[in-house]
Amino acid sequence: MPARMSEQRAGDRRHQFDRRSPLPRRTGLNRRREERRSQRVDTTRDRRQDRDRRGPDRRAVADRRNPLGRRRGPRRRATPTPYTAEELAAVRTIFSTRGAVVRCPSCDGSYTLGNPRKRGDDVLRQVRCLSCGRSAVVTNSWIARVLVIERTDVIRDTMRTILTGAGHEVIDAADAAVGLEAFRALPADVVFISLMSSGRLDAGEFIRQLRKEFPDVAVVAVSGRGSHGVANPLAMAMQLGAARTIRLPFTRDDVLQALEEARP
Repeated sequence: MPARMSEQRAGDRRHQFDRRSPLPRRTGLNRRREERRSQRVDTTRDRRQDRDRRGPDRRAVADRRNPLGRRRGPRRRATPTPYTAEELAAVRTIFSTRGAVVRCPSCDGSYTLGNPRKRGDDVLRQVRCLSCGRSAVVTNSWIARVLVIERTDVIRDTMRTILTGAGHEVIDAADAAVGLEAFRALPADVVFISLMSSGRLDAGEFIRQLRKEFPDVAVVAVSGRGSHGVANPLAMAMQLGAARTIRLPFTRDDVLQALEEARP
């Protein structure tokens, strides 16, 4: 009796304290799958697996066909339209003939000059019509791009009228510092500067910096007569590297002659 009761108690104890889990046994493969499902990984979706990769991106971006952001005015062509053989001959004749009326033979528009390039003894430059966009390459053009720096409006307008009337392209500025930045952006053939110009940069420092950065540029100094006992400003400009000088008051012939003598 005691032995039978001890066996029964042992059986009950095994059933009561069964260490086996009631859940099915998980293998290594099942455990990895369950862990993979339970984890939440914040990863971006691979767009290469989508059927239409461009659709969601296009819908997310704002509409690029907004009429307010469109270009206004005529489109500027990267490759200019060439002239015909007769028009090209007329353009080269205009730029090689001194005193000729500089107009486009196709649309009667005005020209803008490109930077000169030396090819042996000749100087080549590209000219472009501002109206129709046609361009041509001319050799040894008598027309030049001139930068005028003068603080007085009357003198600056007078020099502009004289130079544009002769067919030259003119860029003017009232301050020497602004003129230096304009020259860096668009180099000119000849620079006319008044020695009495004041501002952030005086005329002497302007000539010094310009000759340091661009040794081949031609500078024409403009000044009035010096007072008694004061050093001649034109002589000082010649020492700084000015090619020619003009003394006020000047005439049309004085300006054009100084331009022809100073230009390279």
